[in-house]
Parts: sequence; structure tokens; C-alpha cells
Amino acid sequence: MDDNLNNASASALFNDRILPKLDLSDLETAEQQALLQVLQLMNAEDSPSYLELKENLGNQAITPDFSAALSQQIYQHPEIYADEAQGFDWVASWLPLLKNGFFPDEQHTEKLLEFLYFGLAFLQSEKISEERQAQVFEVLSVLIHSQSEASLPVARFLLHRAFDLRDYQTSHFLVQQCLSFKLLTETYFAKDENEVLQEFPFRINAIFVEHFYTGSWELLLESIHQVLPVSIPGKPGAYEVLKPWLSEELASFYAANEDWAIHAHQRLVERVLFTEDESFEYLNLHTAAGKYPLITAFAEKEWDESDVLLFSLKDKNIPLAQTEAGFYKLQDWLLANKGTNFNREAFDNYGKAVFAVNSARELPVKSISLWFEMCNAAQKNLRQKAYFNEVFSHLLTDWQTKKMPVMSKDGNAFQVTGMYVLTHVLGELTSLKDGLPAYQASGLADPLNQFLLLCLYDFRSNLKEQISEERNAVLYDYLISIAYSARETKPYLRETGVQLCVEILTTVYKHTQTFAQVNEIASLKNLHSSVVAQCEDFAKFHYVNDETDLTPQIIQNWYLFLNEYYYSLGKEFLWVDAVLKSQGARLAAYFNAEEKGSFPDEILYRLYKFLKMCSKGSDSYSELGSIGSAIATHISHVLHDLKPEKLSKNVVKILYDYINGPEINAFHQMQLENEILPFYAYYFQEEKTTKTLSEEEDAALEEERIDDDVEEEETAKEPAAIAFDSETPLSKEVLEQVIVGLSNYQNSGIASSVYQTFLAKNKAELKALLEEDTALKMNMYQVLYLLIIDLEAAPGSAYEAYGNLGRSLFVTLVKGSSMALSYTQGLEMMAASGAYPEKLTQALQHVVTDLNA
Repeated sequence: MDDNLNNASASALFNDRILPKLDLSDLETAEQQALLQVLQLMNAEDSPSYLELKENLGNQAITPDFSAALSQQIYQHPEIYADEAQGFDWVASWLPLLKNGFFPDEQHTEKLLEFLYFGLAFLQSEKISEERQAQVFEVLSVLIHSQSEASLPVARFLLHRAFDLRDYQTSHFLVQQCLSFKLLTETYFAKDENEVLQEFPFRINAIFVEHFYTGSWELLLESIHQVLPVSIPGKPGAYEVLKPWLSEELASFYAANEDWAIHAHQRLVERVLFTEDESFEYLNLHTAAGKYPLITAFAEKEWDESDVLLFSLKDKNIPLAQTEAGFYKLQDWLLANKGTNFNREAFDNYGKAVFAVNSARELPVKSISLWFEMCNAAQKNLRQKAYFNEVFSHLLTDWQTKKMPVMSKDGNAFQVTGMYVLTHVLGELTSLKDGLPAYQASGLADPLNQFLLLCLYDFRSNLKEQISEERNAVLYDYLISIAYSARETKPYLRETGVQLCVEILTTVYKHTQTFAQVNEIASLKNLHSSVVAQCEDFAKFHYVNDETDLTPQIIQNWYLFLNEYYYSLGKEFLWVDAVLKSQGARLAAYFNAEEKGSFPDEILYRLYKFLKMCSKGSDSYSELGSIGSAIATHISHVLHDLKPEKLSKNVVKILYDYINGPEINAFHQMQLENEILPFYAYYFQEEKTTKTLSEEEDAALEEERIDDDVEEEETAKEPAAIAFDSETPLSKEVLEQVIVGLSNYQNSGIASSVYQTFLAKNKAELKALLEEDTALKMNMYQVLYLLIIDLEAAPGSAYEAYGNLGRSLFVTLVKGSSMALSYTQGLEMMAASGAYPEKLTQALQHVVTDLNA
């Protein structure tokens, strides 16, 4: 743009309307020098006034003084404003004067603003050229940004008119000009208390408010809030004018006046919706101390969808201490209306941005309750569950190291503990009673259960003392169920999940008096190799513990698990070895003090049977050699301290015959002979003292006895056929034949129905016969026990009928007996182990149910 304003109309206006009125008579030399320069700038070198001044001043070096009096002669011509076109020509002609420091005084500035007020409609009309319009605004820009009395009044006028929405067209027009010519940016000038012009920034503070809003922050915010939502989409508006003014002082006012902050929320929402602009800078205003008042204000209101939108636009670098309360408000909004707000577009479009975190540290600790509410078993919205499980997967990043996450609490890093979650986030531990069964069904694959396990594991040492017996049972069932559900999960989940369950169970139930629990916990070793040792140690603590009083149940379980120890060749239930090597004397002391029945007979006979089997099988399986040695040691320890009268004559005779028979291992014979002979002497002393046998007679008898044993063994291998019909009486010999037939059912050639009919007919006689003969009873129990766990006789197999017979007869004979509890617990463990096919597992469970009925 031409600084000399080569414009005929402007020059003519100055020459015609201003020059004739100039009065040079009272001007000081410095003022004349200033006027001379004005005439040069206005292209009036040919005027008489210019020539006169030139002659008067000559070539003197004089500093010009554009005094108030001279300013009035140049600018004080209000009659020019009577014609709008002429008035704007006149204003535009000022540009060269202003650029050289010749400004109108305060009085004439007011006249200018009066003209502008009424002339704005003309200024934005087609009656004025774009060039002239631009010249006018350039004049205004120079007035604002120059050190003159006009600066503040002009800036204030433009600000108020630009923000006055009563005349939206003019407001929009001025906003665009302010942006184009940068009218309200950087700095302006105003007089200080000493009437000295000082430079001030266009930035909201107490001085700015004093200059533009008479010191009223409320008027300022009314004005700002009014224009915030107003703009044409895609085009800059008043917000772009005021954005550079935003300051820490404005934030401080909001911080001290939450009502204004909440009111700003509404205007900012409208701005987002109407103008599609997020107003990030305004929403995230902060004080010098780092407080974000418009963000913290979210905690002080009831939320609706608009708050979800705004809160999602917060600066991600805001300290968590200031966003945590707002996060909980979002959480409350999500949980309202039965959780249906998750399905709203507001959450899809905006709310999810709040949950887009990179670690658990960014999540408030009490958001855990939101996770459990949105993803529990009762929730049917699979999309919702998948979303929140993904969000809170950050809480499980240390799953394999069994560590709880670090989250946010009051903005600070907070090491989450199981106790905190279970007592302060998910409610009192009473919730376990009703809550855990609901989670139980979804198994370890459910992330909620994974997190619950971490909580229980972290709290395990104090958990027992915190819950009642009723909730204790609920917790136990939950942990067992989750442990078994691990079989259906991925390897990394399975290993850690089983470890967690076992660690919690072995800690919380370390001193349980319920051996069904002991056995069930110990059986979890079948779920993963990493917990075998811990499960074995747990069982050993309960079964091989000198500080625990012996009970029939403990003793029965010893020898029930001896069965599993034997058949696994010493690979299962390793603690049985400790029983065999260390508990003999203790068992004898118990029998001596407590037992008056057949219990010692049953135990010693069972030990004899296993020792005999070990001796027979040690050539094929070397492991049976060491097992047999441990059994022999155990028998010798028991017999060494046991009172003779505690064993029956029948069992003593069996043991005596065994140590003198051909089947016994020589080492075992040396171990047992000296222990058995006193028992034999106790019952057979009279016979021993009346007979004196020569060595020849002894040898003959020994040979005869060996021949008898061989014959007996051959008879057992090839039993004489017995017809099991209605005429056949039940006797010991017949029952022994039944036992042999059932143990060799696949080759006996006898249908299971034959045995079933015969034994049902002789049910009473059968029970009486077993009560009279401990050895016979134990053999019968054992063959039936092995039959019901035999895979070849399982439901659906070719020999299913034999399995059915075994299960039915086992319940009939064992139920109510001294061995019932041990067998029941053993079958429970097998059913729970997962080692058997589903149908056989169900069959075993039915046997357990019938035994307990």
C-alpha cells in the first residue's frame, strides 16, 4: 500500500477541507517543523502554508513537536464525518501521518470512535472499495499498536463490537478484520497511574480486565462465554481472536469460581457441537501452580453425555491427581441406567478415548469396581465385556510373576494389594459369599478370575483370619473349581493359575482339620508339574506330622494312598515313603492306647499283601524292591512296639507263615522274623513247648509246607471250577473263588450277572463272613476297589457290566465300615484329578455320593 497515499480524493480532501483552516500564527518553531512534515506527507508542498513554513524554518535542524494544539488543527474536523464515504477517506488518509508518529489526541479519538460506531454498516458494504476498507483497518492497527492515547480506546471499541452478538453480521465482520490485520494481538498502550503511556500485552490479567472490562472478571467471562460457541464451521471466529489472550490468571479465576468453570463447560460443548472445534487450549487452561480448573470442575457436577465429550478432550499430560475424580464421574455415568450408557454414541465417540491408556498406572485404583461390574457373569453384552477386559488387561501384565499392578490413587503411584481390593474396592469380604460363586462358572479363562486370584494370593497370609467359616467354604470351592478349569486354558495361564490356586489353598487351609480338603488340595498336583512338590509337601504336613494326633481317618488314608504309591511305582504320593519309614512306632503306640477292634488286623494284613506283591513284582519293576523294603521296615517298627494282644491269632498266623515261606525276600525275612516271633509265641506258645522237633523233622515239615504253598499257589492260579447256582452255599472257599474270578474277570469266562445273582442271594451271609475274617474282607474290598477304577470296566467299555457290579457291591459292603471314609476320599481325589475319562469320572462321583448318602 502506498505510504504517500497517492490518492486524488484523499489529497483533495486535505487540500480543500484542512489546509484553508490552518493557523500558523501561534505555532512554536518545533510545532512548525512538525506541520511542515505533515504537509509533506499529505502531498501539500505546493500550498501557501507549506511555502511559508519552509521560508520561516530555513535549514534549521529542529526536532518536531506534534503538540495537542497542532493535533487538533489536523484531526479536529468532525464535519468531515457527516459524509460516511468522505469520513472513511479522511481516516484512511491518516496512515502516513500515523506511521510517522503524528497521532490524534484522546479527544479526537473519541470522535473517531463515534464515527466508526455508526459507520460500521457502511464500512462493510459495497459502497466502499476493498482497498479503502483495508486502508481504514491498517490505520486502526497502527493506532492500537503505537504509543498513543488512541491505542486503548480503539482496541476497546473493536473488542466490544467484535464480541457483541446483538449485531452478528458486524461482529463477524470485525472478527475477520481483527484476525486479518492482527488488531487485537501482541501489545497495546495505555496510561499508567502517572499518566505515562505504557505497553501492555493482549493477555488476560487484572490490568487487562481493568482496561477492557472496568475491572470486572464477571463481565469478561460473560463476554467470552457468549462468543465461545459462535462461529461458522470451518472458519475462524471470535475464539481465534481471544485464544492468544488465555492465561494462567484466567485459570486462577476459574479455580476460585467453580460455578464459572462449570458454565464454561456448557459453552465449550456448544462450541464443539456447533463449530466442530475442540477448544483444547481453553479447556486445558492451567494456573501458575499447575492446576487445571476446568478439568477439576468435572468432579463437582452430575454428568451427562456432554461431559463425556469434554472430558475426553483433556490434555493427557494433566496430573492424574486432577483427572482421577473426573474419571470416577465417568465411571458413575457408565454404571447409571443399568450400564446401558456403554451403548451410547457419546461413549463410542468420546468416552473410549479416556480409557485409551498404556499402563495400569494411568488407571485409578477404584476403577477396578467398574471392570467387575461391566464384565461379571451376569453381563450378557459380549462387546462390552471384551472392551473392558482389554482396557483392564494392563492389570494383568505381571501375571506370570504373580505381582499386583501399580495404579493411581489420589494421583500418586499406588501399589495395589489384595487386601485393599477385597476390602475397599470390591466391598467387604462378605461379598465373597455371594460374589465368588458367580465368577466361578467362567473359570480361569475369565480375566476377572485371573485378577481375583492375584488378589487372594497377595492377601493369602491374612485371608484365613478375615473370613467366616461359611465364606471359608465358598472360597475353598471357588479355588478348587478355578484350579480345575485351568486345564481348558492356554499354557501360560494354566501354569500360573494352578500355582496361584495351590499357593492360596495351602496357605489358607494349612491347618484344616478336614482331610477331604487335604486330599483334594494334594490332588491338584495332577494339573501341572510345577505344583507337584508343593502339593506333596502339603499332604505330608498333614499326614506325617508328629504334632498332629493320630486318628483312624489319618491311618486309613495312609494305607489307602499306599495303594496309589504302589501302583505308580513310587511316583505318586511320595509322602507315603515318609510314613513307611518314620511312623511305625507312632502307629503302634496309637493301637496300644486306643484300639480294641479289628483295625490293627486290617492294617497289618494290608501291609502284608503289599509286601507280598512287591516281592513278586520286584524282578519286573525294580522300584518295587525299594517300596517293599520300606513296607518291611514299617511292619517291623509297628510290631516292635505293638502289644501282642492287639493282633488276632489269624493275622499272626498269616504273617508267621509268610516269613517262613518261599516268597519272602531274605532281607525282609531278617527284618521281620524277630518282630513276628513274639506274636507267634503269644498265640502258639503251648504248641511250641509241647513239640520238640528234630532237625530232620523240621526239614521234612519245611519241605511239606513249601509243597503245600506251591500247591496252594497253583490252585490260586488255576482254581477249581465252582458252580455259582442257587444250590451253592457261600463259604470262605467259595468267596475266595469269587475274589479270584473278579480279579481275573476278563479271562474267567463267567458273566458278571452270575456273580451278581449269587452274591445278592447270599448278601447277609457275605457280610457276616467278611466280618469274621479280616484277610478275606481286605481282599474283597481291594478287588472291588481296583475293579471300579479299571478303565477296561468303565462305562461304555466291553466289560461295563463288571464295572457296574463292582461299584454296586463296593457300596453295599464298604458303606458304614471303618474303611468307608478313606475309600470315599480316595475316590473323590481320583474323580477330581482329571486323569479318567468323563464317563468313568461320573461313575466314580456316583460311588462317592452313594457312600456318603
